Amino acid sequence: MASENSPVLFQARPYEGSAPTSSSLADGRETWPLIHALAATLNDPNPLPALAEVLGSHLGAGACLLLCHYPSANDLIYTCWHQGAAPTSRCLGTAEAGSPLDWQRRVALGLIQQTVEPAVGGDRLRWQQGLAALLREENDPPAWLRAVAACTAIAVDGSGLQGAMLLLGPNGLAIEPTVQANLASLGAIAFHQHYLQGQAVRHSEQLRYLNYLKEDFLSTLNHELRTPLTSMMLAIRMLRRPDLTPERAAMYLDILEQQCSREINLVNDLLMLQTLESKASAAVHQATDLGQLLTELAEQSQAKLQQARLTLDLQLPPEPVVLSTDPQQLSKVLGELLDNASKYSAPQTTVTLSLSDARPQNGRVALQMSNLGVAIEADDLPHIFDKFRRGHSATKDGIAGTGTGLALVRGLVEQLKGTIKVSSQPSASQLWQTCFTLEV
Repeated sequence: MASENSPVLFQARPYEGSAPTSSSLADGRETWPLIHALAATLNDPNPLPALAEVLGSHLGAGACLLLCHYPSANDLIYTCWHQGAAPTSRCLGTAEAGSPLDWQRRVALGLIQQTVEPAVGGDRLRWQQGLAALLREENDPPAWLRAVAACTAIAVDGSGLQGAMLLLGPNGLAIEPTVQANLASLGAIAFHQHYLQGQAVRHSEQLRYLNYLKEDFLSTLNHELRTPLTSMMLAIRMLRRPDLTPERAAMYLDILEQQCSREINLVNDLLMLQTLESKASAAVHQATDLGQLLTELAEQSQAKLQQARLTLDLQLPPEPVVLSTDPQQLSKVLGELLDNASKYSAPQTTVTLSLSDARPQNGRVALQMSNLGVAIEADDLPHIFDKFRRGHSATKDGIAGTGTGLALVRGLVEQLKGTIKVSSQPSASQLWQTCFTLEV
């Protein structure tokens, strides 16, 4: 039954007569009731299971298998129906080479390919072996597949997809070419509808995720803006007191300067992130001694690391490493990574910043920054460089930040034509080691 929000592509009355025989399909008679029944399945929010069941039962097949590959998304889906059981669907996503899922994908693609573009001789995949491999339950093919002795294949070759409709049973089906063309057209519509509905679901989920990020960012930004402003307001009020000593006045001025710098840095980060997204700026490359750049960065970060009770271990190669890069952008990247490490490292631990000993290969140099602290949760790891995304531990532990730092890192690294990746692994000290690997 179609949902209120699903698109209705056809208005067709369900066919209530007896199923047509293969002979009637062979000469083209009594095919319109079948076409109407199949068209009615397209009103279903998930048309493929209904299509497989109607197609198999109306044609008198013992089973029906629908296979479709969407090259643009590299998605592959199959739907299987056989007599006595409800139809099932499964999406075969990308998989590691040599894995069972990868083998199923290759089998399904082979079945589609030989249906759309029939091969010859020994290159042709035996459909019995292919189905047994594709539909296997644990280590054995399903029991109902043993009764299948014939396969009638209909190719579905549409814009942006390739598919096959396989009718299985003890005997082959003689289907008139015009009927096959109509069935293939309906199959293409169903496959497209399934893909579009899947895209709509994904877009809806993405919209909900973006709304969540927006609300979380606004809440965090409200806190990050109000906290320094509150401190500045209190410092100003204290400076107005007539009995204020010079020492206390100097302390409140320091507070004003620190909190003002905090606000300026926050605004600058937001503006830089916007600039990176608009692609308005470009890196200015010049010969840069990386060892000297890292040494200066370590000296500038010493006070912040000491305040967080952390030690910095700077590991440099004995020979100078000179690279053509933008030193300001690279310093910003490493500074943001150091700031991230100072927030998430456990006290009394060491932050390690190392430059590769190897000479640059293909114009690239590897830098690593690692720290010991809480684990990056598996759900957060793929999104750690997303704009305004903050980990669960940051929210739970009340760690300051707006989720812009690592997004800036990714944007700047992309401008430097480099790459960055992150890993989080348990260490011997019952803490987790977070490691950022940067290649520029």
